[in-house]
Amino acid sequence: MKLAVVGATGFIGRALLTALSGTPHQVTAVTHASPSGNSFGGNIRFTAGDIHERESLHAAFHGAEAVFHLVGIIAETRKLTFEKTIVGGTRHLVDAACDAGVKKLIYLSGLGTSANPISKYFRAKWESEIIIRNSGLEYVILRPSFVFGPEDKSINRFAKMFRRLPFAPVIGDGRYQVQPLFVGDLVQMLISSLDNARAQNQVIEMGGPEIFEFREIVAIIKKSLNIRRVNIYIPFWFMKINAMILEGIMKPAPVTVDQLKMLQAGSAADNRLMQEIFNITLTPFEDKLKEYLR
Repeated sequence: MKLAVVGATGFIGRALLTALSGTPHQVTAVTHASPSGNSFGGNIRFTAGDIHERESLHAAFHGAEAVFHLVGIIAETRKLTFEKTIVGGTRHLVDAACDAGVKKLIYLSGLGTSANPISKYFRAKWESEIIIRNSGLEYVILRPSFVFGPEDKSINRFAKMFRRLPFAPVIGDGRYQVQPLFVGDLVQMLISSLDNARAQNQVIEMGGPEIFEFREIVAIIKKSLNIRRVNIYIPFWFMKINAMILEGIMKPAPVTVDQLKMLQAGSAADNRLMQEIFNITLTPFEDKLKEYLR
């Protein structure tokens, strides 16, 4: 099958290309900037394309039967907003896919996306989902919880912080829920979505096999690093004030009010539909973390 991957150089995109490397699929990795080299298999080629420029996507999608849409931003910059990149970019991608004769679109949304979202990010994801559902294309919309793996920016950032500081900072009381999903499991389901008839035109929540409180995640990271650190709890109200100030003077800010709202709400998935469709054995968080976090 001829495939296109948009958002190919991100954390999840690279994991997907690695899994597709060496398969019979012919893959076009669409990037807004040319990579320094292709370390993947010969069945993967890179081409320039920008989600903000519809015509560049049309050329990149030529001959593709299915497109993976993995592009998203978690914080707005001075040039890239949720409306421009998530919503407008999806509209460009759908238009280009329809014009190029693409049959299927597989979209990576986010757990928490709904018609009445708690954040601007989830609002943008919802509007993008509506665009895709109304496109006339076959689609699979995946809503993963927190995704972790060797190249993720979250767990590795916490690990670096805990190594350097004499304490472990925790926002709020640390009791909000997290359901970590291993990137390898997510990639397996992304690929299965190509020809899994049960996944067609479905919106699927996805989480790992365990639901933790965030303070438990902190404890597991410290255990995996074999270090001891006292937890220092920072009130949400204090973090939100700081986030408002930071957002006023820098973009992207290191932490935003939108991100704090999502964190405080927690992230736990209903995996029943996911298991019915994919029947996957999920990877335990601590077992996988110990393999690469040292």
